[in-house]
Amino acid sequence: MTESEARQILTDLEDAHLLEKYRNDDARSTESADPAEHRWRILDPQVAAARLASRESAMRQTVVRLSETRRRLDDLAALHSALRGSGPPRHSAEAFADRASAGAVLAEALLGCHAETVSCRPGGTHPADPLRPAPDEELHLLARGVRLRVLHPHAARHRPAARAHLERLTAAGAEVRTMAEPFGALTVVDRTVGFLPHPAAADGVVRVREEATLTFLHRVFDQAWERAEPFEGPDDGPVRDELHRTILSLLSDGVRDETIARRLGISLRTCRRHIADIFKDLGAESRFQAGYLTGRRGGPVSERPPRAD
Repeated sequence: MTESEARQILTDLEDAHLLEKYRNDDARSTESADPAEHRWRILDPQVAAARLASRESAMRQTVVRLSETRRRLDDLAALHSALRGSGPPRHSAEAFADRASAGAVLAEALLGCHAETVSCRPGGTHPADPLRPAPDEELHLLARGVRLRVLHPHAARHRPAARAHLERLTAAGAEVRTMAEPFGALTVVDRTVGFLPHPAAADGVVRVREEATLTFLHRVFDQAWERAEPFEGPDDGPVRDELHRTILSLLSDGVRDETIARRLGISLRTCRRHIADIFKDLGAESRFQAGYLTGRRGGPVSERPPRAD
């Protein structure tokens, strides 16, 4: 073994904390000690493992700091690009494919909310919804004086757990409305950041920051909000009428009962009960006859004028 090979082995062992140098006890003083008087000694592997863990922890903290610095640099680069007019801001839409990341960015946005959050949830309060905040997060928003508007499907009125949740929200000051078939999942915070479902990952979200896109999404929500019914009870006449109009329209398009139930977020049994009620109101015995009678009468119920708030 050459001297250089031996030195490399010692270096590797020292880097692994399995060897360390110590001063020879025979040396009279540190000032007069010859470097040659330093010796090597082998350490307990457990001691070496503890030292490695400490070094690993420090390295992880450094990586976290570097990642945060990189994120800030990206934000500054996007702002610089926008101010110079050299193109759209970078990262105006960012995808987060896993549930942990999606939950973290949504929670961060809600924590920084100052004025208003609007949210459309066609899936109701289903736990698998990636845009669904933590159980008490919305209550914390309301406690801070944030305005909260939430749009759910009419089906939420008939599910005990969902209804109990909506009652808690309204009691805390939230504005809740329902409609037969909400347009899609959406959350917009302070009109500065929005969240949409990830197009490919069921547990993911897409964060949107581009101003024109956010303005459009907020307008879509407001238009749906105007047509929705306030959350006042499961048997409200207007709610039943709208649900029946939607079901009859889908029946006229030849949509199967199973598909109608899935789109409206209700059970197949409930859907068929509504269909039976529609046929009874029209005096029809089949889908064909219901469509014919609807055409003659101009619909099962009259259209409502836009809501005036």
